[in-house]
Amino acid sequence: MGATMLSADQVEKLRQLALTRARSEQFDEALVLYDEALALVADDEQRELITINKADALIASGRSGPEVASLPSILMRRRNPHHTFLAAYALMFQHRTENNIRRAIVFGETALRTARESNERWWIYAAVNDLGICYETDSQFAKAIECHEQALELAAELIDPSERTLSESITLGNLGYNKLLVGETNEGLAMIHRALESIEIPSSICDLHIDLCYGYLELKDHARARKYGEIGLQLSAEPRQVRNAHYLLGEAAYEMGDLEGAEYHFDELTKFYPQFRNLKKLLFAIDLRSMVNLRL
Repeated sequence: MGATMLSADQVEKLRQLALTRARSEQFDEALVLYDEALALVADDEQRELITINKADALIASGRSGPEVASLPSILMRRRNPHHTFLAAYALMFQHRTENNIRRAIVFGETALRTARESNERWWIYAAVNDLGICYETDSQFAKAIECHEQALELAAELIDPSERTLSESITLGNLGYNKLLVGETNEGLAMIHRALESIEIPSSICDLHIDLCYGYLELKDHARARKYGEIGLQLSAEPRQVRNAHYLLGEAAYEMGDLEGAEYHFDELTKFYPQFRNLKKLLFAIDLRSMVNLRL
């Protein structure tokens, strides 16, 4: 016997539960719930929405699948503005994670245009914020700051209190990081500390601690930089985060005269770059922080 179709309301409850899991980065659980919903959904429009949501979770967890491959056709079909926005937004996210920034910006602009045409504040906020991340990844920091400042204004206008708090904390973290990169260190650090008061996304908490390490190194407050860097390293779940934490902790240890500590962290960093035999010597000789983008 085939699976019994659930009512639209029952399927929506499954989808919402999966979204909650995905937002807290419990991707395996989210994907199981999305698959369950897809197996039981009867409505084509609802199926398309779940497909987009699952594709987004796959991209966020570094995976692919037929749902991800279906995003361009969903975008071209333009079943409704909500699906158009979500598909474009997911494609922006996909290309950003693949470091294809020009394509990410194209899809981001499509998402933003759809959001503005629909006059949906939450969509506009999300598109502007993520376009800022695209510019940041491409080292266009002035454009990134402009986007994140606009996103912060948009976040403050959101009606739902939980959405407003989440959006403001995410944007403060992004804006604070970019402020560090353009030399507005004290302002950037203050924003990052404010973001940490309410943000709950595990990967973001890790990134923000590593950002604090970077910022306090800029102020030559090496002890505080080391403190936050060690927290960031403990929380690291991605190779990028581990690399960045070891690099910055090596710099902090070196500046504090702890050569053994610096040696350890630089040794750990060189494991990611076996092709560069003299990397550790270079790290001891030259401060490379001005060349580092912590989001790559």
